[in-house]
Amino acid sequence: MLAEFRLSTGTVSRMDFERIKRSYRNWRRMHVCARPPDMPEPFFATDDLDELHRFFQSTSVETKIDPGPARVLNGNCAVCGVNVDFVVEQPVDGSPINWRETLKCPQCEMINRWRGCLHLFEAVCMPFSEDRVYLTEALSPVCERLESRLPLLVSSEYLPGAEPGEIVEIHDRPVRHEDVTQLSFEDCSLEAVLSFDVLEHVPDYRRALSEFHRVLVKGGQLLISVPFSFQQETLVRAIERDDGTIEHLVEPCYHGDPLSSGGVLSYYDFGMDLLEELGRAGFSERFVVCYSNSGWGYLDDNVVFVARKLKK
Repeated sequence: MLAEFRLSTGTVSRMDFERIKRSYRNWRRMHVCARPPDMPEPFFATDDLDELHRFFQSTSVETKIDPGPARVLNGNCAVCGVNVDFVVEQPVDGSPINWRETLKCPQCEMINRWRGCLHLFEAVCMPFSEDRVYLTEALSPVCERLESRLPLLVSSEYLPGAEPGEIVEIHDRPVRHEDVTQLSFEDCSLEAVLSFDVLEHVPDYRRALSEFHRVLVKGGQLLISVPFSFQQETLVRAIERDDGTIEHLVEPCYHGDPLSSGGVLSYYDFGMDLLEELGRAGFSERFVVCYSNSGWGYLDDNVVFVARKLKK
């Protein structure tokens, strides 16, 4: 039997109460800034590069890794909501540990950056089960976790040769094709867009930002994680020419790709000027969220871009 709440207008079911809260949240989103005056721990919001550097200088953490064979860091998993031993994967070639890509939770299998992005999504976007959310990846634990949380979630991969919105069988599961520079969604049809370490692989990322703005409702929010240069200006690593050839401006960098054993080329290390590009795409409000906290298993200096499509 549904629990009931007494409101000034009478008695309503829990389901109705959730819908009222969601409607109020959506109304506030259209008129009120997304950036809270006090971000919940361990997050910090800013749009100033110097302030960002000061934050990370003041939050440097001591890494106390269990020296045993497993090499673990004890902390709290924001996704599972329990205390765990995060597993540290040491590169076989002896190179420095990329903390964003390790510290895997043994229960949900989320690495550092995945857990941080989902933690931030819950804290800032405050999603409801009825929200229409688009995730720019489909073959990952992030997608599996969000599918269990959000029934209306739409996820996709870039599948060359497929039609926009087409469903293709990949690894024994149906996967939707989307090109983030030409999305098949209708205007103002989504409450949130989540893009975690995808935008750096899109040569025309500015067009992708415009598409994200187009498909979001008034008050809709965008979360983007990308390789960050910790500089004001974005580092352009490679350029795709009109004839389809690639000109490398610096040493090529390839990231892991569930669809290719050779990885996928990274075109950019983004700087703070991504905030300006978000503004040109139409987002009235944009800022970066910083976090570094060993208690949550968030080692290294983590940055996520947040943008809001306001009513005006």
